[in-house]
Amino acid sequence: MKKYTATRILFSLCLGLFLFAFAKAQSQQKRALTHDDYDLWKSVRSVQLSDNGDILAYALRTTTGRGDSKVVVRNKAGQVREFATADNPSVTKDGRYVIMYEKVPYEAGRQEKKNEVKKKDRAKQKVLIYDTQSRTVDTIHRVKKYSMARDEHSYVLITKFADLKPKKDEVDEEVKDTTVVDTVKAPEPKYNKEEYALSYRLADKAIDTILHIAETAQAYAAPRFLYTQQEDEDKGDDGIYVFDVNTRSRKLLDSSAWSYKNLSLARDGQQAAYMAAQDSTETDSLKFQLWYAPANMRPRIVVDSTGRNIKQGYELNDKQEVYFSHSGKRMMFQTKPRVRFAQDTTMLDDERPQVDVWNYKDLRVQPEQDVRNDRLSKMGYTSMFLPSENKIVQLHDGSVEELITDPHNDARYFVGVDNNLYSVARSWESPWRNDYYIIDTKRGNKKLALEGISGGPSLAPDDKHALYYNQNDKDWYVLDLNNGKKVNATNAQDVAFWDEEDDHPMLPYPYGSGGFLDESTALVYSMFDVYAVDLKKGTSRRLTMDGKEKQRRYRTTRLNSNDRRYATMIDGKLLLTGFDKVTKQESMWLLDTKTGALSSLMDSVDMSLRISAISQGAFGEGDDAYAKANQPTIVYSKSSFTTYPDIYLQHNVTAASKLDGTKVSDANPQQSDFKWGTVELVDWTAYDGTPLQGLLYKPEDFDPNKKYPMIAYFYEKYTDNLHSYRSPQPSASTVNFSYLTSNDYLVFVPDIVYTDGKPGESAYNCIISGTEALARLDYVDETKLGIQGQSWGGYQTAYLVTRTNMFAAGMAGAPVSNMTSAYGGIRWGSGLSRAFQYERTQSRLGKNLWEGLDLYMENSPLFGIPKIETPLLMMHNDEDGAVPYYQGIEMFMGMRRLGKPAWLLVYNGEAHNLRKMKNKQDLSIRMMQFFDHYLKGEPAPVWMTKGRERRYKEQTLGYELDRD
Repeated sequence: MKKYTATRILFSLCLGLFLFAFAKAQSQQKRALTHDDYDLWKSVRSVQLSDNGDILAYALRTTTGRGDSKVVVRNKAGQVREFATADNPSVTKDGRYVIMYEKVPYEAGRQEKKNEVKKKDRAKQKVLIYDTQSRTVDTIHRVKKYSMARDEHSYVLITKFADLKPKKDEVDEEVKDTTVVDTVKAPEPKYNKEEYALSYRLADKAIDTILHIAETAQAYAAPRFLYTQQEDEDKGDDGIYVFDVNTRSRKLLDSSAWSYKNLSLARDGQQAAYMAAQDSTETDSLKFQLWYAPANMRPRIVVDSTGRNIKQGYELNDKQEVYFSHSGKRMMFQTKPRVRFAQDTTMLDDERPQVDVWNYKDLRVQPEQDVRNDRLSKMGYTSMFLPSENKIVQLHDGSVEELITDPHNDARYFVGVDNNLYSVARSWESPWRNDYYIIDTKRGNKKLALEGISGGPSLAPDDKHALYYNQNDKDWYVLDLNNGKKVNATNAQDVAFWDEEDDHPMLPYPYGSGGFLDESTALVYSMFDVYAVDLKKGTSRRLTMDGKEKQRRYRTTRLNSNDRRYATMIDGKLLLTGFDKVTKQESMWLLDTKTGALSSLMDSVDMSLRISAISQGAFGEGDDAYAKANQPTIVYSKSSFTTYPDIYLQHNVTAASKLDGTKVSDANPQQSDFKWGTVELVDWTAYDGTPLQGLLYKPEDFDPNKKYPMIAYFYEKYTDNLHSYRSPQPSASTVNFSYLTSNDYLVFVPDIVYTDGKPGESAYNCIISGTEALARLDYVDETKLGIQGQSWGGYQTAYLVTRTNMFAAGMAGAPVSNMTSAYGGIRWGSGLSRAFQYERTQSRLGKNLWEGLDLYMENSPLFGIPKIETPLLMMHNDEDGAVPYYQGIEMFMGMRRLGKPAWLLVYNGEAHNLRKMKNKQDLSIRMMQFFDHYLKGEPAPVWMTKGRERRYKEQTLGYELDRD
């Protein structure tokens, strides 16, 4: 026995050595990623599933957008059809048809631009209509866009570009391929000089041409659409029509007005609404009227241009759409106060002063007003027209800024939101507070229900209650919409419903809510478990009985697109995701909400799980439509750092099923040709004794006897992303983990916990302690350590290089360098004051500038520049709407003044994070050239050694390495 055991041990050791050698040899055959490889990576997008689950379609797109996409269609039998250069698929509810764009091939389009082909003459995309039964394809050329109504999939409405004029004595293939039977306009044109529309009926391929089409509106659930025609803009609109797809006929609603807009059809197509302006004499200020047209009846005016039938002093708001409720019993529109200015008409434009007046009493500062100007100019207040009663109800006015409604706009009660009392304090407060009113849609009156609450109420499907979180006592409450009474539903539970790990100096947010179990039962979360709130009784009970005990975080899913208020159930059991807080493993479960019994739908795996789609037909019809899904088809993905989240398909899922479906996509087979990496959890103790975790990414062919350079990247907490996949792609602002490990870097990502008033010191306590712990490992080159972060991470990077010289190089994206000047600044993207960030949110100082001036200076990198010895690369773009551009300039100019090595990349016209692919590519190249120079000893590029003169900005990039 001993001899046999020894033999087995020897065999196992030999086998292990052989496998290690084999794996190493395989890895050596792979190559490292380069910046030229980004275009190889694709992502699964636009996952579409028919209601019966039999047809699946999805697009594969390049992550950079530089290259061709394709659409894949798969039926229940496993037959697959691929469409090259296609994108944006739509599957009809019955699964019979898949409609998609066929894009112009990427290289062909690129070549046209290089050849300076006029835009109108360039190749245009097509629409492909694929019949999944006959497996045939119909093609429509020169398409601008297509659309299908949400629930009516018997036809497609297609807008086409003007046709190309046939050359003399030649057959125009574009015209030939789009020959139509025109039942609307006669005679049929050989080609059209302007854009026009096609109504394409799927069942028999009947096509109707509509010339001079302007605006359209489709009925959600009926084969009808409204449209206007305009042959000559100077003569106004020709008229407004209803088109019936079944009969291929149109009906004129009105042709008397000069202009029409805001067209709308009820869900069943039996009611129409629109706005019309009769007078063309003042085309810059047309006076619109609201018209309503019941089925087969003449339209009538609901609101005229004088404001008849609405609140006195108000007028119709023509900047907002008109729409019907789900049932069609209500027609919603907006009004606004009539404003008249006493303007001096004797002044010329060049005599009129251009000045912004800032007033300390303004509810919103001028920049915020400026950002919101478009919204404010279009803002109005909702009114409701009841066709059956020929009655208008004004639902809110200036005393209530916005409404919270049910998804179908059919509820008896809405909730109005008013923040006027708290608008000024929003500059420094967080969470932001509001008052909430119960609005009776039957009577139009409102009643104050909640004062100074930060969490908005969620209307329950029973139309009698609302659920809200009260940040003051950190509990969930039930609001009775009939009488305004409030009941604390969770105070009897011995568990926190607020985020216990939140380390901001403010009242914490809740863990959240999980939708509704049924019309009178809401679902809320503790850190680990799901609780049910009985809205009628105002009580709560624990549903998942082992989350806290097993350190497993349960959460619901909401997959029914018709009403996402409801949590998804399968066979009457609640569908849950599970996340193990310790191991980071994920799982899926089905919960019997009556007994608390759990059954595993997918056992815990070292992967990230996500449900991409579920067949909507499985939810049934009527009142029980949202309660449970009957044997649905589910599309889901599994991913890890090494595994792209390809999608899996499983039919007929029941409470007894295990999710072990068929893998149906293979987005990135080329990954096997490249060196990749691994990731693992690491633990250490911070300087103050706090136990911490982080992630350590290693090269695929990691050799523990080798010394590796290491880059520390961070934001706040990141370890829950252990199993996240990272496509190699150009960077918007941060290092790419896949690229780094493929190129023999280690990447360390530490979690950070914060102390009020000490954001910089907290970063030092967590990041530097972790970096030091790893630097002691034999395989980490402690002389080649780098650090990188963006935004809040950029601030921490800039701060840390003033506190330690352990890093050989640092890169900071959009860093706040001077909190004293940044405090009084503006977030130009939103127009908001920046004060609240420093007092209550991410910066966590907890005091205003005058109460805590020492904290603002202590935590500002600018004042520590004399201590910096680390070369620092920064990016701060000139249209950054989150962090003032001058923060990066202050840091750069300070380092330049004191002779510290510093570079600043400013991408013109770019925001906080880069948006344009060409700039992302550029940043990726420059950032890695910077790190490769300081951490790998590579020659520095010319842009680092000699710079790039502004006059040669368009002629040279400076990438070439300076080998002198």
